[in-house]
Parts: sequence; structure tokens; C-alpha cells
Amino acid sequence: MRTVPLRLALAALICLLLNGPAEAEPSTCSGHPEALGVSRVIEVDPTGGPRLGTLQYPSSIDLAPMEVVLTFDDGPRPKKTERILDVLDEYCVKATFFEIGQWVAAHPELTREVLARGHTVGSHSWSHPRNLGHLPVDKAEAEIDRGFEVLNDVSGGRAAPFFRYPGLNASATLNAYLATRGDAIISCDVVSDDWRQISASEIVKRTLARVQRQGKGIILFHDTESATVEALPILLSELEKRGYRVAHMVPKPPVAEPAPIQSSAPAAQHQLPAIAAVRPAPGAKPAALP
Repeated sequence: MRTVPLRLALAALICLLLNGPAEAEPSTCSGHPEALGVSRVIEVDPTGGPRLGTLQYPSSIDLAPMEVVLTFDDGPRPKKTERILDVLDEYCVKATFFEIGQWVAAHPELTREVLARGHTVGSHSWSHPRNLGHLPVDKAEAEIDRGFEVLNDVSGGRAAPFFRYPGLNASATLNAYLATRGDAIISCDVVSDDWRQISASEIVKRTLARVQRQGKGIILFHDTESATVEALPILLSELEKRGYRVAHMVPKPPVAEPAPIQSSAPAAQHQLPAIAAVRPAPGAKPAALP
């Protein structure tokens, strides 16, 4: 039987005291000997289009010290996305995938597999234009709409109302538009630089250094890079050794409309007869009322 390291037991106790009982993450994962597991589920309310991630915005999601969220952009991609999913399963952690609509349309089975394994799926636009924030407004809004539309069609409406800008290229106009849609804008706190064609060891080195400096945060990866697939198990093992925890980011369910109040008064049993307004003929006696 695997024993839990003392530092992890203490960290879990501190997290419980600070944040209250965590929502249980359903899992049958036996896991790697150094599996992190999910520390807790964090609900993000998308109402009003909050902008989260200190790389771009003043605040991020409410993470505890030494707590991280894993995110992956640009998928789904055959072979690479499946390998990322296998590593996440091995370490018993959940992530958020920001997917490109064109790739979702091309490989709908991969998006469904991501969801089937218990991860969150948000949108990364329809075609990933790096200049999305500078496109004509109608074209930019169409990119956003179409990306979410294909995600919801493929997932049966299970896509999260989370949006990440391609290349993090935002604009105030599109921020306002996403707010009207009720979509949270998710940036990040830590970048892995895995899109820069660096080695797996360099991805691990840069990511750990930045997480250590931040103390917590949303980490940005790509499930399109072979080096990321190679780096991920090393990185997760190192995070476990250093006492970090992985949280799972999900959308807060919408508040249900209150049911209409039913009257408790008994229904009327008899209807009073109508009284006809008939003028009597001259000299005639008025008819008796029924």
C-alpha cells in the first residue's frame, strides 16, 4: 500500500482549513507512485465575462498557495492529445483544454474523449487568427461564435463558457462582446514556452522556475507539441515532490430560475350565473332574478 508523504497530508489539511471541504473529484485512478491527484474543484462564474490570469489582467482564479491549474491550447490533435490525456490519467489530474473549432470539426471524437475523461473544454476560436483582437469586429465575433458553436454541437452542449484568445491577443471591444455572451476570459499566470520549439527539459526548467516565482497559478501548455508530451510526466513528478497541488477549473452552474408560485386558494367550485342587462318592455313587470 502506498503511504501518503507527510508534506502532502499537511498540505491537504491546510487546504481544508483555509478553503473548507473540497468537492470530490470522481475518479477510479490508481495512479503513478508520484500521482498528484486533484486537490479540489474550483468553480469559475462566467457571468459578465470576468478576465482572469495575471499575465494580462489584475487578478486570477482563487488559488491557494502552491496550487496550480493545468491548461492546454490548440488541440485536439491526433496522437498528441491522446498521449497528453494518458499522462494526466497516470497522475490522476484534470485539466482545461482550449480547443480550435476547425480541429474540433476535423476530430470530434478527440473532443468527446477529452470530456469523457473528466476534463474541461473551452474555446480557442474557430481558426486561431493571431490577430483576432485587430480583425474587423464582425469577423472577430464570427470567429468566437463559430468556435463555440462547433464545440457545443460536438460535445452535446457540454463545452464550458470559457474563452482564451489565440496568442492572448485581446481587445476591449471583444472583451465587452464576450461579456454579453456570458463567457469568462481565461488567460494564464505562467507560460511554459512550449510553442517556442524548445526541448522537454527546457520546458520543465522554465515552467518550474516561473511557478516557483509566482507561488501558484494557471499554467499554459499546448497539446500539439511533442516536447510537451515528453515534459509533462517529468513536470508533474517535480510538482508533487515540491508539494504543489493541482486544482480542476470548471464553470459554475447557472442559477436556476425560481418556479412560479402556485396559489394555495381552493379553485372555485361554482360559477355565479350571469345577469343579463335586459330593459323591460314598457308597462311590464321586471323579471325575477334567477
